[in-house]
Amino acid sequence: MKVPSLRTRVRNGALIVLIVAVALGALALPAVYNLSGAVRETLYRNYATIEAAHQMHRALYDVQAAGQQAAPHSAVQAARESFERWMAIEKGRLTEKGEPELASDIEERANKLFADVDSTGSTAAQNDQFALLHDRLDKLIQLNRDAMFTADRSATDAGRRLAWMFGAGLVLLLVLGVALSWTLGWRISRPFMEMAERLKSSGSRGSNIKLGEQPLAELQSVANEFNKLADRLEGFDKINVERLMYEKGKTEAIIESVEDGIILIDPVGVVTHINELGAIVIGVEREDALGCRFDDLNSNHPHYLKTRAALRRLGDSYQKGDRVELNLHVRGREHNYLLKPVPLRDDGKSFGTLLILQDITYLRDQDRARTNLVATLSHQLRTPLTALNLAAEMLRRELGSMDSRQQELVGVVTEEADRIGGLADDILDLARSDTGSIAVGNSDLDLARLVERVVGNFRTQAKAKHVTLDTHVPQRSLEGHGDPIKLSWVVSNLVGNALRYTPDGGSIDVFAERSGSDLRLTVADTGPGIAPEVCDRIFERAARPNHDEAETGLAGLGLAIVKEIVEAHGGRIFVESSKGGSKFTVQLPIAEHA
Repeated sequence: MKVPSLRTRVRNGALIVLIVAVALGALALPAVYNLSGAVRETLYRNYATIEAAHQMHRALYDVQAAGQQAAPHSAVQAARESFERWMAIEKGRLTEKGEPELASDIEERANKLFADVDSTGSTAAQNDQFALLHDRLDKLIQLNRDAMFTADRSATDAGRRLAWMFGAGLVLLLVLGVALSWTLGWRISRPFMEMAERLKSSGSRGSNIKLGEQPLAELQSVANEFNKLADRLEGFDKINVERLMYEKGKTEAIIESVEDGIILIDPVGVVTHINELGAIVIGVEREDALGCRFDDLNSNHPHYLKTRAALRRLGDSYQKGDRVELNLHVRGREHNYLLKPVPLRDDGKSFGTLLILQDITYLRDQDRARTNLVATLSHQLRTPLTALNLAAEMLRRELGSMDSRQQELVGVVTEEADRIGGLADDILDLARSDTGSIAVGNSDLDLARLVERVVGNFRTQAKAKHVTLDTHVPQRSLEGHGDPIKLSWVVSNLVGNALRYTPDGGSIDVFAERSGSDLRLTVADTGPGIAPEVCDRIFERAARPNHDEAETGLAGLGLAIVKEIVEAHGGRIFVESSKGGSKFTVQLPIAEHA
């Protein structure tokens, strides 16, 4: 059996409704047209008759008045002609029962009355006939008025009948429309509801999401395509499951191959995955940890307890990038692990936290080796420096017996010994800073006097290099709190570097001033400047300006130590450089309020 299409059902239903509407119109429209025509014709004839009767009344009054006043015969004749003209109109508008007889009676009585008036020449003797004729005309008017009221009632009754007829037709159309829409709606919506239910159950294993036979051809086409899609989805589902299992195995293999401990915790705090190294580091069994809350693992291992305590101390601060370093004894030696909780989020939704125990033992080993090496180098430099300084001192005592060339060489030896001594001090301070031994004091100081004193130590060297060295400090003191010795190192290092890189004939300006609640120190020179690629990392350890004129043997440790001293005072240091020179600025929040 062929399944009817939705188009056929809609077309048939629309045709039925259209046929009913046409039949209703075919019955009602002629009746409405005939009724309107009949009522219009009747009302027109009745109105014409009433108007004619009124005009005949007026003509009779004119005849009666002319006779009583002895008017000329022509006036009576004109009134009579008017009466006869309206009487002819009335005879052509006879519509009501009894109207022809009444009109004939009026005409006969009027002819007789007009004959008597012509014979006597007066109307006084015919008053009774005039009154009787007027009465007849009033009856004619009343007859037509009654006919008009009757026609109005007939039109009203016909209108009611037509209204009932239209109402019944509209109810019939409404019933047909509701039945058609209900049937079509049910037949259309039922397969879609079935499709929705099948789709809801598509996630269940073994569920059948295919649709059966449909009552409409269009819906059957949709069902066929849906069933084809269901077959493809079933095939994709099999492929996806296999791919997911493959990806899961690959991910687990990657996690297991990572040399850091990995612990995955879901949003409620349950451990969903932990690699072998992670289990070894915190001292738990993988099987015991999986499926349990990380805060409540069944373990009293000190590594687990220390890791849990560190994680609790972090709280929510790990979302800001905070990390904790743990020292754990693993595999027969001390290891340093960096605990890094990484929140897993996507579009604001949390998927849990990834705990990473990164092994940084090799970094700490390198730091310790570097610290030991620097300390050893500093110690080894002290012995030759002591002998060199002693020899230089002995030579300085004999300057009076030397010529100018020899005095110059003694000056060079002394300067180089001082420079190497400063380098040794920098190396030693760097070693101490790595171990956290650098500390700053907190005592009263006058930055203006401190700058004057330190810069004064370099004036001889500046004069020898023909470099102008000027200080710009206020007359009043720049009082504050800090470590005078460490800040003297800062000024000495910055001025020494400026003097080292400023060519002959150049200038160095040192400024000390108050800037709000801070004290500001600025050292500007006219040297060759610092290369842009070096300027960003000039305060890193072992960084060098790499000038062609730069002296060899400098490790760039001074600026790194200067930065640490400034930051220990809560301040900051920055540099501005161009081909016309460099300017180092130190800002220290240590000023006393005036």
